[in-house]
Amino acid sequence: MSGFEIWGDVDRYRSAGEESDEHLWGKVELDRRRKDKRKPWFEGEYRFEKKVADRVPDCFVRGEGLNRWIEFVAGSDQPYRAKTREALRLGFVVHWVFHTDHREQMHDVREALEPELEGPIRFGEYDPLNGLLTVGDPVTFKNYEFPVESMREFEPRSLLGYRHGAAHIARQEYSYDLGMFDLAGCQRRIFTDYPQGKYFRAVAPGQAFDTATFGFPTEDGLERLVEDEQVTRLGPVRRRDAAE
Repeated sequence: MSGFEIWGDVDRYRSAGEESDEHLWGKVELDRRRKDKRKPWFEGEYRFEKKVADRVPDCFVRGEGLNRWIEFVAGSDQPYRAKTREALRLGFVVHWVFHTDHREQMHDVREALEPELEGPIRFGEYDPLNGLLTVGDPVTFKNYEFPVESMREFEPRSLLGYRHGAAHIARQEYSYDLGMFDLAGCQRRIFTDYPQGKYFRAVAPGQAFDTATFGFPTEDGLERLVEDEQVTRLGPVRRRDAAE
């Protein structure tokens, strides 16, 4: 016996695999708070166990100007770093929420995200027995440095899921908008003309697309910067639409 009850039609909250009642409760309670407008709740559309590119978050919320990705942890191992980076790349801030019986996993997520995680951050907690639910502070581009680790970051076909891939990336005069980056201390929005990531353009903040030189930076030059750990993603891939 779990010691608590989950009532109502809960099938839409369930994951595809085996799931504990403790994990399921977090999603159900989050939606109850939305309906009752009790904290924590957010303006926007809530979707549970729905695919975003190649990931299936426990819940994501599409809101006005801010999208949230919420993950509940109740003992199972999680790819904390990979999920966090993917969510940020896709334009979400990330809330990690832990069952109070598994607070030790807060150390695991902090360890996985350091040293890129900057400053103090409070992760969320939940406890079905006591009706506790907080979502804590989100991981964002403001408190998490996103180092670029390979040239796949500049391949549209490798981003936003293998099925749709580049089809969801915004384009400017047929060039894919890969988002804003720091290149050895210089901020530029990077575009590429091909799904496999060739022939780049770098546009300075506030400048028009046609001010960029075609073929600069070169692929070799960009790859050297990545190898030298001189490239950081500063914002998400610019998406053509927000609908899934």
